[in-house]
Amino acid sequence: MKKLLLLVMALFVASVAVVAQPKTSEKALWKQAKKQAKTMSKEGWKVDGSQPMENCLYNHLVKLSDPNYQEVVATVSGSTTVKTVNQGKQWARNMANQSYAKDASTVVKGRITGESGAGIDGAPSVDNFYEAYEALVYKSIQGELKMSFGVYRETKEGTIEYIGYYTVNEEEASKARIKAMQNAMKESEFARKHAEEIGKFVQAGFNE
Repeated sequence: MKKLLLLVMALFVASVAVVAQPKTSEKALWKQAKKQAKTMSKEGWKVDGSQPMENCLYNHLVKLSDPNYQEVVATVSGSTTVKTVNQGKQWARNMANQSYAKDASTVVKGRITGESGAGIDGAPSVDNFYEAYEALVYKSIQGELKMSFGVYRETKEGTIEYIGYYTVNEEEASKARIKAMQNAMKESEFARKHAEEIGKFVQAGFNE
C-alpha cells in the first residue's frame, strides 16, 4: 500500500511538472521577447505600465501566433509637440486607426482598379468613394483595435517618443470593413455606377 501511494505521488508530481512546462513554441517566443526587450531597453525605451517589457512583448507575440490576429504598430517620433506619455498614447492610437483605415482603402482601390480597369482611376467620384470608405473604416475599427502595450522614451528636446503595439481580430474587423463599404456605397455616385464590379469582391475579398 505504501509503495502504491508513493507511486501515485510520483506520477502526480511528474504530471504537474509536465503541465508546467511551456510549449516549445512558447519557449521560442519567450526567448524572442527577452532578446527584443533587452535591445529596446538599451535604446532607452520604457514600458507605459507596470509590467516588465519582456512580459508585454511575450503576451503580444503569443496573441499574434494566432493567424486570425493582425499586428498594427504606431510610432510617434520626429518633430512632434508631444510632451507627456498620455499624449503619446493618444497620438499612437490615432495613428494606428489611420494606418489600418489607409491600408483597407488601398486594398479596395487595388481590387476595384483590377476589376473595372485603370480607366476609372483618378476620377473625382472614385476618389470621393475611397475617402468616404477610409473615413468609415477609421470610425468603425476603433473598437476592434486592441492595444497590447506601449513604450516611450524622452528626447533631448524634451518631447516624448511613443510606440503603440496593437492587435486586431480580422474576423471581427472584416465585419466592420464590410459595414463601412456598404455605407460608403449608399452615398457614392461611383459605387452606384459600378455596383456589379464592386459586388464581386466585397464579401469574398474581405474574408480572405
